[in-house]
Amino acid sequence: MHQPPFLRGSVIVAGLVTTAMTLAACGGNDSEPVRTQGAPASTSGLPITPSQAAPEVPLSSAPPPTQAVTVLPNVTGKRLSEGEELLRANGFLAVRAVDASGEGRTILEKNNWVITRQDPAAGAEASAELTVTLTVRRPTDQEPPPVVRKGVVPRVVCHDLQDAQDALRDAGFYLLLPRDGLGQGRIPLVDRNWIVVGQSAPAGSTPEPTEKIELTVVKFGEPTGNSKCPS
Repeated sequence: MHQPPFLRGSVIVAGLVTTAMTLAACGGNDSEPVRTQGAPASTSGLPITPSQAAPEVPLSSAPPPTQAVTVLPNVTGKRLSEGEELLRANGFLAVRAVDASGEGRTILEKNNWVITRQDPAAGAEASAELTVTLTVRRPTDQEPPPVVRKGVVPRVVCHDLQDAQDALRDAGFYLLLPRDGLGQGRIPLVDRNWIVVGQSAPAGSTPEPTEKIELTVVKFGEPTGNSKCPS
């Protein structure tokens, strides 16, 4: 069917208007800014810099454990072997023994030595890691040296067997026979471990150099009988 000419013109105008509106709508989207992905914006609109980040909180380190302290027992007057055992029983494992004479003598048999001083002192509080120093001497140290004269028997009672034999030999007497003072027939192997508690030839006598001299001996820590020698 044929439309009248005036209607055909209206349709063309309407189509042009619709097309123009569509183009306007599409062109409006081009004016909006496009946000790219990047650092988050702050409230001021600027990106957050590293200096503005929250400061790191240092980790708290636990305080070092405190060392337990222990009261030192009294070991003065005891044998070195006994004193060390008592200290170890109380937790003190580091023990150092020092010769009271200052001669630096080697300590072989601890039962032959007596503690005269301890450092730290008894009753002091100290860490178990501490080294305890014990000053020690032999019971025979308090005896004066034998007086030696050729042909005269020196007094050797209360000296250790080694010193006694040395003094007698220096005086010219070589036939020396140790005898076990406890009657057990023991033979001294280390002369420093024995104390002379009796001598058959009296001190000051002048026997023949060929005379046999018998020395009665006991070990340190054993009874010394009538000689009353410290052991």
